[in-house]
Amino acid sequence: MRVLFFFLSAVKLSSDSGIIKGSNLTLVHGSVSHFYCDSSSTCKADKLGKRLVGPRLVPLLAVSTLCFTANAFAQEAASVQEAASVKLGETELTPALRVDYVSIDNLYRDGANEVSGSAVLVKPELEWRADRRLLSLTASYSGEYGVFSEDGLDYDNHNLDLRAVGDLSSKQRLITNLNFRKTAEEQGTGQAANIVGILDDQVEVSVINAGAEFRYGAADARGNLSAGIALGSVNYSNLEQFTDGDDYSYIRPYAVFSLRLSPDTRVLAEIRYGIYDFDDDGRDRNEVSLLTGVELASSSKLSGDARIGVLKAIYDQNSDEDTTALIAEVGLVYSPVSYSKFSLDIDRSLQTDDQGVDNAGSTISDDLLFNWTHDWSSRFQTVASLSFENEDRDCPTFDYQTMGAGLELNLQLRRWLQVGVSGAQVSRTVTACSGVAIDVEGLEYDRSVVGAHIRATL
Repeated sequence: MRVLFFFLSAVKLSSDSGIIKGSNLTLVHGSVSHFYCDSSSTCKADKLGKRLVGPRLVPLLAVSTLCFTANAFAQEAASVQEAASVKLGETELTPALRVDYVSIDNLYRDGANEVSGSAVLVKPELEWRADRRLLSLTASYSGEYGVFSEDGLDYDNHNLDLRAVGDLSSKQRLITNLNFRKTAEEQGTGQAANIVGILDDQVEVSVINAGAEFRYGAADARGNLSAGIALGSVNYSNLEQFTDGDDYSYIRPYAVFSLRLSPDTRVLAEIRYGIYDFDDDGRDRNEVSLLTGVELASSSKLSGDARIGVLKAIYDQNSDEDTTALIAEVGLVYSPVSYSKFSLDIDRSLQTDDQGVDNAGSTISDDLLFNWTHDWSSRFQTVASLSFENEDRDCPTFDYQTMGAGLELNLQLRRWLQVGVSGAQVSRTVTACSGVAIDVEGLEYDRSVVGAHIRATL
């Protein structure tokens, strides 16, 4: 912690540029989007307050357009659901283990002082599933343990998910979900996204999400009605100089009406009301969202759902102007043939910025992730990915854009054993507000990652 102590003792604030400078660290105030790194080694933007249950539960939590701005070296691969399972009475237990070795040419995402290094990542997965006629229970754990050539980058991440789906009758269904994550934000992401320099530690964050939804209407009924509630909290446990006031909790009730247009297609309308309570009272706000969209059943080649709408954010403090924004949530999968799959995830959302700079308000975040998974034979698979992230922030803070591309090659040696290699490239550019002088050196960077992995199942 010597670097952090020295930084705190030598801080100098430049109010014109929104940059805090220390002897060997620079913090540029800006968005504090709440990112977490989950078990898939993919740094993700946790758009808290969205629906946590229903058909978009998994896509919402799995959307990642930041996969190349964080670890960048973990691409989509065979999921734990594809592994063989062990019967435990009337239940099933499915384990899997993946180990990656990666080489990174810019560990700290610092364009001014690039440091190369390597890491070993160990990623266990375990899923328990019980299906009865009217009740389905799922419990899953995934972890990631990273050991880097630079000790300050080591981390251990944990993700626990519990889900229950009960059919109360042919027309009534109850869905509940509880999720807990304990993760470390990699340097150059999350709360440390605007820091130029090397920290002795990483920001540690605990996230709890819970939700319940009641649906009325048979699967083939003309109309369905759903009502539910999502709630949760985000808590940072260290590095208070970067995270002070950022802890928050939220509660978001919602209602959805859907109308069946065809056996595979439903059009929907949704209303949400969210309440966000930050430790820093200046960021407290209420939100009202109106959305419309479509849901596509998984029985067709094109599945998933897409929503677009308007969000109105009302801040508790009179000094903060209310904000209206266009929002979108898209999670689509296209499988023209059984051995090839395309997926597209888009998320446009409103986030709250750090209030450390005068007039720093909200951020409009646009995230896009495109994946193509193709099985060329029963043994050989490729996964190609493209990502784009745009942070449009109120002045005087800067905007930035991040683009990434990655490719993974997998070879199935045995039914239970897979090996592969991967590579990824990511670039970030920064755009300053007109008339505001910001030294972008260090904030803009390029990062390349290459790796090899092995994955074992039963």
